[in-house]
Amino acid sequence: MTVPLDARRLTLSAEPRAAAEAREFTGKILTEWGVTGDAADDLLLIVSELVTNAAVHGAAPIHLWLWTANGCVRGAVDDHGDGMPRLIPQEATPTGDISEHGRGLALVISLARTLTWRRLPEGGVRVWFSYQPHDAARARAGPARRPSGT
Repeated sequence: MTVPLDARRLTLSAEPRAAAEAREFTGKILTEWGVTGDAADDLLLIVSELVTNAAVHGAAPIHLWLWTANGCVRGAVDDHGDGMPRLIPQEATPTGDISEHGRGLALVISLARTLTWRRLPEGGVRVWFSYQPHDAARARAGPARRPSGT
């Protein structure tokens, strides 16, 4: 996936404060775009998890890109490390406990419409996602109910 020229971009260092900076940046942009409530919360979590992974497992500089297309909020996180994202199944941990590490990508996968990654030609990895804001409201509302008496 190519990042569009009009995408909003933030460059971060691979330090613990990177996720907080990314959340602040993302929150301001979502407000500009009118994305609020559960959708904003979901997107802040997605961005925070992806930037945290890049800061912990990748290498600086880290780039966060955000844009909209076809009713979706889309984003990408680039880092210049050698690793690739991997989902850690709960049963693969020695204690079966993923409360501290390993659940970030699982959370992102559960919230994002799409999530994928690839190696960058210049080195490093790009992880990108798409998120449809109306999916948040639909998921939290539960299954549609028929009116009683019909």
